[in-house]
Amino acid sequence: MKPKQLLPAVMLLLLFSQHSFASGGNIMGQVVDTTNKLPLIDATVVLDCKGNQQSVMTNEHGYYYASNIPAGAYTIIVVNHGTTYKMAVNLATDQTREVNFNVSDVVDMPTIEVHYVEPVIDPVDPTKHILDRKQICEMPITKIAELAVNEPGVEEFNGQYYVHGARAGGLAYYVDGCKVLGDPGIPLCGLDSYRSYTDFIPAKYGDVTGGVIAIETRNYFKQNR
Repeated sequence: MKPKQLLPAVMLLLLFSQHSFASGGNIMGQVVDTTNKLPLIDATVVLDCKGNQQSVMTNEHGYYYASNIPAGAYTIIVVNHGTTYKMAVNLATDQTREVNFNVSDVVDMPTIEVHYVEPVIDPVDPTKHILDRKQICEMPITKIAELAVNEPGVEEFNGQYYVHGARAGGLAYYVDGCKVLGDPGIPLCGLDSYRSYTDFIPAKYGDVTGGVIAIETRNYFKQNR
């Protein structure tokens, strides 16, 4: 292939990789048997999102890991000796959730609902700041830019945002995993979650020098929340 013909193909590949690397999220955790305090080996963990199911197995240490799965509202199911354990959890784009299960030999109890507790500090990535839809709706703001200016180390001057002294334009926005230029201008009613990195920036965000704001919009799977 000639260089002039190869260049468009390379550009398309780079464009696709830029917009698709953060298209999914991850759910991970450990399943432990409370009877003997040992990890449950080769247990089946089912991730159900509105009827779309995916199953993974726990390893020799009781850990399971489901990577690059679509964002949405999931029901995580673990079956042990005829007893079904269910836990509901919401997964945003480019997010990693840690969901652990403590199971026991319970008789005459076909289904046990386990409630997920949102950690104050994310054990997977403690540097990011997370806001959910309820928190955003309760804040006295009218646009996304007002969320950014409240982040640590972010200053606004003449409509430009500077993160820890980085030059203007150093604050990057990602909407549903895709990078956008400038303020995305999404109304607050369309937001489902908001995550920001103004300290440590993961390498997957490329050459961002200031900070990153990752926005998840509402969709069909989240319309009841």
